[in-house]
Amino acid sequence: MNVADRKQTVYHLGPVRLWLVPGIFVIIGLFFGTLPVFDPGVPDNSKTMAFIAGIVMLVFAAVMYLILRRTRLVLSAEGVSLYQFGYTLETDWENVAALNDYSGEEGLILHHSMDCPGAKKLSDKRYAEIRGANLFNDEQIQLIAEHRLIPLNAFSYSLKKGKLRDDLVQRAPALSNE
Repeated sequence: MNVADRKQTVYHLGPVRLWLVPGIFVIIGLFFGTLPVFDPGVPDNSKTMAFIAGIVMLVFAAVMYLILRRTRLVLSAEGVSLYQFGYTLETDWENVAALNDYSGEEGLILHHSMDCPGAKKLSDKRYAEIRGANLFNDEQIQLIAEHRLIPLNAFSYSLKKGKLRDDLVQRAPALSNE
């Protein structure tokens, strides 16, 4: 076991994923918060409501940032752990079978099902959609149903532009053959 295997490496969301949603709410919050200043003809009760809406948006942006900041991928000697809002996925390195690095489909495919509560929670939400589009493709949905996928698409920036790929290959025996 080399030194890299003993230390823990933590990956956070890429900068675009981390800042996009909170940034949008900051812009909206600033717009509503400053709207009464730029339009003096607005009635006082509307000024108050706009200011309160601005404050609410800024608070929501801060909460979203804190939630997204806690999302992390931890690589340790014992295995890999994905901490998302509401669930955690964990498995040891011997269970990692392959790395899917196709854009939008990034993930670790496992030999056997994960035995953690987070796998059940993710499985229950595998058909999640945004504006009618599934978050996962059919193969990913099947692997999630079997508790055999750790999705890494939130970490695609580190996978493609950082050292995540090298760290995974170095730690997971099955990935060194790919």
